[in-house]
Amino acid sequence: MSLCCLSFTLSAEAGSYVGGTVNDKAGIPLSGVTITKKGKSKGVTTGKNGKFIIESETLPVIVTFKATGFKSVTDTLRSDDEMVIMDYDDKLQNVAYGTQTKESVTEAVYSISGDELLTNRSSNLLIALQGRLPGLSILQNNGEPSRESFNAQIRGYDSPNSNKIMYLVDGVERDPSGVSPYDVESVTILKDGAATAMYGMRGSGGVLLITTKKGFNGKSKISVHFDQAIQSPTARPKFVSAADYPLLYNQRVANDTLYADAQDIYKGGTGLDQSNTVFYTPYEIERYQKADQTEFYPVRNVVDDFMKNYSQLSRLNIDFRGGSDLMRYFTSVGYLSQGGLFKNEPFKKYSYDAESKTSRFNFRTNLDISLNKTLNVWANIGGSLAKINRPYVGKGQSWDYVLAKLYETPNNAFNDLTPDGEVLIKRDKLNFRNDQSVYGYLNRSGSSSENAARLYNTFGARQKLDKVLPGLSTSAQLAFDVYSRSTQVRSRNYETWAVATLQDTQGADSLGFQKVGNTSNTTLADGQEKYFYYMYNLRASVDYDHTFARKHHLTGKLLGESYMQQQQDLLASNYIGLAGRLAYGYANKYFAEANFAYQGSEQFAKGKRFGLFPSLSAAWLISQEDFLKNNSKVNFLKIRASVGQTGNTAFAYGANDQYLYLTTWNTNATEDQIGNPNISWETSTKYNLGLDAKLFNSITFGVDVFYHWNDGVIIKDISTVPKGFIGLGKDVSLPPSNIGQLHNKGFEVYAGYNKQFTKDLSLDISGNFSLAQNKYDYVAELPYDSRYAYPFRKTGYSINQFVGYKSVGLFNTQAEIDRSPDQSALGGVPIPGDIKYFDANGDGEINEQDQSVLQIGDAPEISFGFRLQSSWKSFDINVFLNGAARRNVNLTGFGRWSNRDNFTEYMKGAWTAEKFANGEKITSPRLGNNTTNYIMSDYWIVDGSYLRLRNIELGYSLPEKISSKIGASSIRIYTNGLNLLVWDHLPNDDFDPETSNGSNINYPMIKAYNFGLSVKF
Repeated sequence: MSLCCLSFTLSAEAGSYVGGTVNDKAGIPLSGVTITKKGKSKGVTTGKNGKFIIESETLPVIVTFKATGFKSVTDTLRSDDEMVIMDYDDKLQNVAYGTQTKESVTEAVYSISGDELLTNRSSNLLIALQGRLPGLSILQNNGEPSRESFNAQIRGYDSPNSNKIMYLVDGVERDPSGVSPYDVESVTILKDGAATAMYGMRGSGGVLLITTKKGFNGKSKISVHFDQAIQSPTARPKFVSAADYPLLYNQRVANDTLYADAQDIYKGGTGLDQSNTVFYTPYEIERYQKADQTEFYPVRNVVDDFMKNYSQLSRLNIDFRGGSDLMRYFTSVGYLSQGGLFKNEPFKKYSYDAESKTSRFNFRTNLDISLNKTLNVWANIGGSLAKINRPYVGKGQSWDYVLAKLYETPNNAFNDLTPDGEVLIKRDKLNFRNDQSVYGYLNRSGSSSENAARLYNTFGARQKLDKVLPGLSTSAQLAFDVYSRSTQVRSRNYETWAVATLQDTQGADSLGFQKVGNTSNTTLADGQEKYFYYMYNLRASVDYDHTFARKHHLTGKLLGESYMQQQQDLLASNYIGLAGRLAYGYANKYFAEANFAYQGSEQFAKGKRFGLFPSLSAAWLISQEDFLKNNSKVNFLKIRASVGQTGNTAFAYGANDQYLYLTTWNTNATEDQIGNPNISWETSTKYNLGLDAKLFNSITFGVDVFYHWNDGVIIKDISTVPKGFIGLGKDVSLPPSNIGQLHNKGFEVYAGYNKQFTKDLSLDISGNFSLAQNKYDYVAELPYDSRYAYPFRKTGYSINQFVGYKSVGLFNTQAEIDRSPDQSALGGVPIPGDIKYFDANGDGEINEQDQSVLQIGDAPEISFGFRLQSSWKSFDINVFLNGAARRNVNLTGFGRWSNRDNFTEYMKGAWTAEKFANGEKITSPRLGNNTTNYIMSDYWIVDGSYLRLRNIELGYSLPEKISSKIGASSIRIYTNGLNLLVWDHLPNDDFDPETSNGSNINYPMIKAYNFGLSVKF
């Protein structure tokens, strides 16, 4: 539980006055705190500097302190210094479609404040949430400004299909990327079936409730925050120099020749001519080493030439908060400007701007209006306007094309332009897969300027009906969101040229240029790309909340809801349903709750569109029992148990997976998709047992154990009937069906220690740890026959299991190859330096029958976070680390495999006969284009666990005498870093562990060094 400290500097004047200053935990003065003497109805309030003076004829005097957001405290003031500890007013806990008292909550829920997230200083809310909530796992796999993407799950995987989290902003399903972290009051995670059952067939993936800030009844407060940061990639691959590249290239050519020779001999031939295996001559190698003729033999650092070491981010946010009995308001405006990581040059012939940069304006206004004592209305309006500028690299193409070309271009490749200023894309001695250049992508292709507008609208009213029945109320709410994106494209084609280094009859070098194909320079062509999305959500509810005979507390809710979303020209996606809650508490000790949802979707066939999703839960607040009540050691102790069902529609809203119950046909009168009229949602039955405790007024602790049984799991790649059987077209598969079963189990632990040692020193430490493991119990797959080492590839294994060949090191000699099982069926006979695969079935031959179930995939089974916050006088520090474990990544493609057009420094350790003979360290198989080394095997799978210093912040609050000069209640300066350090098990630091799985050509993740200023009035 978070604490706030009120410290008072007291003085007495003739025994008639007591004065002091009210500060929060960080030492920031609190204004608007009401102080009243015992037995008096009127009091005083603290001013903007937190000071107060109260009249009293005698000392000591008993006074009560009240402030919005804090629990009331009654204390005795004397003429000497004192300290009072106040808890935040966190009696209410956000739950599905409402709030409950924390004591009465029976489900697995957990909340953090928005202020905690702000220490991250991230522009994206999901980055700020990484590692903060027990049970929540978030991996970032793309760092492009304003287009960051994530792989996020609550309690791991319950489905091989969608495990989408429901993000609810102020109770409405919305994209969280449109919410500024400065606007967030709290974030709550709903994890078990009881907590999510009211969301019906959309709740299986868990729910995050994001609540934005509201106004309060009191004097207005203004907060101003400014941040200035420099950013850089967390990791960049290190490629070999122009001097080293020819040596490795020659090595690869020689290996490929040997490999081709081995294949010819294996097929009965006499072998190939190996006399011409030198591609780069000694003379050319010497030129690269000496760098004395760079116009003929380029020597450069391509990554440094096109990628910045640093880019800038600036951010300003201002919010206003306050109100009266009639109206409460919160208004926030923010601006962000962020530069990209890639370098551009102005193309003087045309005036377009291809620089990579982003700017965004955020706004929000939340109003609560009391029209009378029984009727309250609200209006929440928020959104953003963003402009994203970048080079135009082709229709449907993104930064991955630029990065792919950047990473595959060697440092000796070619210079950027011909003497006449035309773009070079090729050179002799190189044969690129992609006939473009990084320079052309960034500087000659045109520009793309995207303007995106997002608008969130929520309007509602609540009417108390106590005159009809005490505790009865009714409410209605309409939410309407719009997102539109318009991209102005200015594109052009350009001439592309190849260059060759030639020698005349005297042996002097010269350059020859040749135009590639029929390319030509064109003028700019203007075009537009548009995207449109809208959503509406309408709901109405009847609520009841009443206490009988002081011991029996009964609450209930019945809610009807309609939800519709539509994007572009797709048919709309609709949900409609009824949800309810009935909760009972006895003597504030024993609690029971029943929830349900009856929900339907037109995505399923008539007669199969609606389902019932019930839950039951109970809790025992042991600390309210007489034997523990008011115990100084055990302040809070509760156990919880729940069981509930939720659904999963399995596929995200999109063109490919709508209306799977329908058969679709093509113009050839054959099926494109065979419909399954019986397809339905997946059902997850979730069991949870939990405990929450607070000890010694400073230690918090909680643990949850869960088990999910997932039935009717939709299997798409059905292998029961082969393709082309019983009249099906050879390219048509059986339709997806609810024929899978799997379970998911694990536990979560959170703990914290919060202590105010003196008025100047406080310490807050907290951490969380989560484990989630899944396994298929049944999949519609025919077992392979006895010749196969593994009869099943899914049943009995994890959803994210890698399947391929096991390796047992490398072949070091031909003799070793000769006495090993034949693995030519994999694509060719090996040569020394190739991967040696394991004969899993022991038949003396390695083929598809030896494929094995390998390590689990890149989705972590373990996630954890650790936070330390401390303050001493005017200084404060906040440190946060998070990480993941029991996770593996498959290192493929760019920067890992030597069959690409470039080599990393790490590849210098590739196998050679000399390294083996000398006992040198060998990091990878021999270099080669033609080889079986790149089939799926555990050789390339490594431990993907990591620990990251996600955030560290140091702050200092200026003395009051300085802040008061500008009328501020507080001024705080701070510096912090984001993603500064990471510890992992990867073989090198070329790539970030979060984004390492696969070929890894996404926009790099960002680390940032930030300086900030926060002023409150």
